[in-house]
Amino acid sequence: MRIVIIGGGAAGLYFAILMKKGQPQHDITVYERNRQDDTFGFGVVFSDETLGNFLSYDPETYHQITKEFSYWDEIDFVFKGETIRTTGHGFCGCGRRELLLLLQKRCRELGVTLHFEIEIKDASLFDSADLIVGADGINSFVRDFHKQHFHPSFEWRRNKFIWLGCTKPHEAFTFDFTENDHGIWVLGAYQYNPDLSTWIIEAPEHTWENARGEVENMHEVELLDYMEKLWADRLEEHKLVPNKSVWRTFPTIRCKNWSHENIVLIGDALHTAHYSIGSGTKLAMEDAIALYESLGEMEEIDISLKRFEEVRRTEVEITQHAADVSVVWTENARRYWKMEPIQAAYSMLTRSKQITHENLRLRDARFVENVETHFTDKVRLQGFEIPDGTPPMFTPFKLRDITLVNRVVVSPMDMYSSEDGTVGDFHFVHLGSMAMGGAGLVFSEMTCVSRDGRITPGCAGLYKPEHVDAWARVIDYVHGQSDAKFCMQIGHAGRKG
Repeated sequence: MRIVIIGGGAAGLYFAILMKKGQPQHDITVYERNRQDDTFGFGVVFSDETLGNFLSYDPETYHQITKEFSYWDEIDFVFKGETIRTTGHGFCGCGRRELLLLLQKRCRELGVTLHFEIEIKDASLFDSADLIVGADGINSFVRDFHKQHFHPSFEWRRNKFIWLGCTKPHEAFTFDFTENDHGIWVLGAYQYNPDLSTWIIEAPEHTWENARGEVENMHEVELLDYMEKLWADRLEEHKLVPNKSVWRTFPTIRCKNWSHENIVLIGDALHTAHYSIGSGTKLAMEDAIALYESLGEMEEIDISLKRFEEVRRTEVEITQHAADVSVVWTENARRYWKMEPIQAAYSMLTRSKQITHENLRLRDARFVENVETHFTDKVRLQGFEIPDGTPPMFTPFKLRDITLVNRVVVSPMDMYSSEDGTVGDFHFVHLGSMAMGGAGLVFSEMTCVSRDGRITPGCAGLYKPEHVDAWARVIDYVHGQSDAKFCMQIGHAGRKG
């Protein structure tokens, strides 16, 4: 089989390695637009779990990669000048250039043909290939050439960011939030070799609006000077290092279809996940593994490519969702600026929902204990008596003039079970059981204020006298049989937009 891979990044090279190692009879060629030692960006990050995956598929590559790695177990969260360190996270980083060079070396050892400084502008050049793999990154030619088949979508995130290097070593992955006259700036920093660290600096919208006129068109030297002054205490006289460092906006890329005939996309050409969860290169190389596995059976190419999508899509979408949730945190940094550092650190660490309260306890029990103690002390200051060891979710919460017995909330769920707007026995049992189950606050479903404001005839209403009586039956039961409070969610009935 003749395989053409367009794009010599981590995804394309690793797929070439796995295919040539597993099925050496294949003729595999990689085309890369840049020089073999060019790279943009600085370091890449992997978790311990991801590394274990690499070990099982190609031990030689794994051992070469891990030789280049800087390891860390800690995360430093710097907020309003206070540093909070947590441990148990198990990450490692290496230089992107070093990673690509060792993957290139492994390709050559196995007999993969590599071509550099060749920019593909005509996909028909490879019509004779049995398989074409588009691994050519965010600005993929392959994807754009066949966009009517792949149907890509682009969601541009709100923050501006710039990618820099730094001569200061970091013994922990560092999140640093600092403020100047322009607003709050967000730094993500990690070491990837003994001499260099990656620095990703973000400007949330409100900061960018204030700083744009000054920093957007700065020459590189001026911009480095600005950032070195902003983080002078953190740098400790170390220097920032540029590499085609310009202000950018991150696109979340999704494709409706992952393949077309004998053409398939992998890596950033196919999908992106925001760098705040450090999964870009991980996703790319795991795509390579999944595609290799899908091609293992002796089947028609298009069937194998469909299997690749079926097996891989859910995992990618889960990671993309986690990344989307993660980036919202830094996009709304000002919201969290009112928090005390320990609360903000906890919120940041659990932001993507991939790390839960109990998972964080397994990583760093002392930190979670400190968070719980801080939380309990804050609640006690409001006049509540709480036994030691009470989980935060079971502490009282004061909501204006209402006191909730705990922080468990039943969210609004449209059930479409009303009869012309009148709630009945279904709602009585459904909402009543939620209250008796121990929730502190029970929400109604979206309740419509007019007959014409309904989505369906089954929507709950509050526009007839009998609606009031029906709701009173439910709410009286909730109040009479539990300590729960009840909240009515009123639906919007006017114009949208």
